Amino acid sequence: MTLASIFDGYPREVDMRVRRVIHSKKDFQRYVSNTNGKANLTVTVYPFKELKPGGNRCEYTSAIIPHFVVDLDKGRAIEQLEMSEEEAGQRCTEDTLKLSNYLTSKGWKHAVFFSGGGYHIWVLLDKVYDLPPDQLSDLLFSGRVVVNKWVKDMGLISLDPVVSFRPDRHIRVPNTFNVKRGLWSIPVSERMMEKGWSHITERAKSPSSGLHVRGSSGMPLKIVSRNDPEYRMSGLSGFFGKFDAAEIQVEMKNVDGVPMLPCLKAACCEKGSNPPHQPRVYLMMYLLDYFRRFARPPRDSSVPNQEAVNKAHAFIESLGWADYKPAVTHQMLSHGASRYYLTPTCPKLFNEGLCVGRCLFYDGKGI
Repeated sequence: MTLASIFDGYPREVDMRVRRVIHSKKDFQRYVSNTNGKANLTVTVYPFKELKPGGNRCEYTSAIIPHFVVDLDKGRAIEQLEMSEEEAGQRCTEDTLKLSNYLTSKGWKHAVFFSGGGYHIWVLLDKVYDLPPDQLSDLLFSGRVVVNKWVKDMGLISLDPVVSFRPDRHIRVPNTFNVKRGLWSIPVSERMMEKGWSHITERAKSPSSGLHVRGSSGMPLKIVSRNDPEYRMSGLSGFFGKFDAAEIQVEMKNVDGVPMLPCLKAACCEKGSNPPHQPRVYLMMYLLDYFRRFARPPRDSSVPNQEAVNKAHAFIESLGWADYKPAVTHQMLSHGASRYYLTPTCPKLFNEGLCVGRCLFYDGKGI
């Protein structure tokens, strides 16, 4: 596992503000050299086999999976335990060291990078997974189940389980400058983590190169297939049951006052992000349904279509998507409202690789 090997394979996307496709390591190196220090540098964790029609986005269902990234952030510790910045940073460091030590005890190869506000752990898998879309969806969800189990078993409050195994998500390029934090993303050793958050943030005032690898082999991943007999008989309920639903419970949270499906919150509700097209469509469908008060049939809602459109549009505008276009958004929402689109079902969201675990809305079929 080397820094160069992490970024083997193209095409992939860079710069989450515009999601620009690059086609070679030379393109990637040019992006880093031209942008480092001027803006935050991001890249998709995975390379892809295909591009979407038009060639301006990667086809996320064609991802090739040799590894995954675990994201730990001090903001989650602040949010959950109301800690100070320094206390949260130290808790985040302790969580990262705990997980790194666990991976090392299993012999699983990984490297830790300070991100500026937390840590990214790049974990090598036991092989490169190049799968068709339906099997890829099984792998991605199975991987997120494992990460959720780590959160529960080890009490990793600073770990964000919805980031891992997401082909559409961008991650900070290691060893680059975090413009927002004024710190460098640097490789972190076990000894540095033992010295604590203050030591690492001081070291991150200057750039560093390379990576510190722990472990000797890739992590095996048990993939549960939706085509096995038990799954085909029991559907999503059986799938969740196999994993013990308690291990993948996902908390519902509001976004700007709207109770949000965790899958859609993770996929497209990050402020200033540039989500893929399909999650945006699903968010639109959910918002229209929510603002119609989930009337069934939807035409019987006491809320006029235009009111639902206006409220949904205001919500989307508040997200500040990097490529937000008012006219296009209004057109899409008006079309969806006139067709009375409903919230997508759980199986649809699962098959798209968006499901992050059982939430309040989960019933095996969707809303």
